[in-house]
Amino acid sequence: MKPSRTLLLPLLLGLALSTAAHAAPDPRFNIQVFRPSGAPQDLVMVTQSRPLSHLSVSAGPYFSYSLNPLSLVPKDGDLGSISLVGNRLQLDVMATVGLFDWFEVGVDMPLVLLQGGQNLEVIGTEGPVESFALGDLRLMGKVAVPGFRRSAEGHGWGAALTLNVSFPTGVQEAFAGDGELTWAPGLVLDYRFESGILLAFNGGFWKRPDVIFSGVQLGDMAPFGLGTEVPLLRGSGITALGMVNGAVGLKKAPGQERQIPAELLIGLRWYSSLGVTFTFGGGLGCGCSLASPNLSFFTSIIWVPAKTREWEAIERFKEPPEPPPPPVDPDNDGVIGERDRCPNLEGPVENAGCPDTDADSDGVVDRIDKCPDVPQGKRGRDGCPLARTSGNKIVILEQVNFATDQDVILSESYPVLEEVARVMEENPKMDRILIEGHTDSRASDQYNLELSKRRAFSVKRFLIETGVAAERVCSQGFGRSMPLADNATEEGMALNRRVEFTIQPPSDGPRPPCPDDVEAASKKKGGKRGTPKPAAPKPSKKP
Repeated sequence: MKPSRTLLLPLLLGLALSTAAHAAPDPRFNIQVFRPSGAPQDLVMVTQSRPLSHLSVSAGPYFSYSLNPLSLVPKDGDLGSISLVGNRLQLDVMATVGLFDWFEVGVDMPLVLLQGGQNLEVIGTEGPVESFALGDLRLMGKVAVPGFRRSAEGHGWGAALTLNVSFPTGVQEAFAGDGELTWAPGLVLDYRFESGILLAFNGGFWKRPDVIFSGVQLGDMAPFGLGTEVPLLRGSGITALGMVNGAVGLKKAPGQERQIPAELLIGLRWYSSLGVTFTFGGGLGCGCSLASPNLSFFTSIIWVPAKTREWEAIERFKEPPEPPPPPVDPDNDGVIGERDRCPNLEGPVENAGCPDTDADSDGVVDRIDKCPDVPQGKRGRDGCPLARTSGNKIVILEQVNFATDQDVILSESYPVLEEVARVMEENPKMDRILIEGHTDSRASDQYNLELSKRRAFSVKRFLIETGVAAERVCSQGFGRSMPLADNATEEGMALNRRVEFTIQPPSDGPRPPCPDDVEAASKKKGGKRGTPKPAAPKPSKKP
């Protein structure tokens, strides 16, 4: 017995040393960070905000192939990278149902159909990774945010809250499960244009177990995704997809680079009229994590039963938006629609599409004619003659100007007074007019009163010499007693120095004498203030 015990002792010691030499393998984790969505109009890895239509269902397989989804790079770098999982073919069997156009609930059962890699002895296990394995069962939920629920045929902003819960059904040793319950709430924000283009953003939080694998600390992550869908042949249901998606590791060991597995994917999609949506594509990984594949390829076949509300929504999406009706311009005047007040008559834009009119036939159209009922004449402007009747006045466009401090009419005012004479000639029923003289406030009241009388009388004499009957005109000076504006400014004084023509009411009997005729005639003198000077006579010929 002693010899046998002597031999057994070294064997036990050797076994103990061998066991110590092979340390326990690192805990494994689920390397499948990229989890697809099962709704037919979701952007593969990026979810849209609109839930499936009420009581509509979708189901189908999602196949994905990844090259080098798990690789290690030794610190010395001499041996190159070690592909623990060199390739993986995975099938996700998915089904989704919509409720009340507000909620969506789905399930995803991942199956690793085929995977392979180098010997795992570097992480403490002899032999390659297990070829076939079950993944973590995942439940998916989505609820539209009130106020941002976009209808199936609508466009504009949309938002939704999501929740993914994964159960530990996967084989952790095959890198197909996390070994415990994980959950991930998220937010979806997107915008659908009238052209059918969709832009979508996903963000959230993923609660995962803490693992130190080959010296790299892994744990909670912040998944993200940005995707777009662009119709190519909308009537045929063919669109292009593009997306960037991944996750940011929230935990890391001191001195360790942050793990950010991310991919850029592009693809094509066909919404067939049979209710089956085919999607295929591929992309590149960024190499920002030990669990980021170099290449990825995917294809999915999602079926929606015909005649369901979701099938009808997809069929409506395939219909191109109706082009806006062409601008209606029956009169071809360039003024379109409601802006054209005369749609059947050609007219300029300035007149709202209506033909210009000229009621007084003076060549100035009514829309810019300040006197649309009175011809402008040769000397008028803005459609108004130099003189015209308005109420009980003969209105003149230009003021009658006199020499400074005199009653001498300047020649530049002759045309205005001749127009006043013309108005009286064309209106024989105009019994009499009163020529009113007004001044500014400079000088004394008496001086201004006398000056206004002389100036009014000079205008009266001009009209008589022009051909107006003497009994139809009389004059009166008012001095500075009736200002139109403030005499404190040059502009105000210029307005106050004026001659007005007031039409007198007709008289049944003999006309009363003019108030200032005799006095103005007897005192008519010129000159500057305080220096009387004879007034210059009106030229015998009109200018």
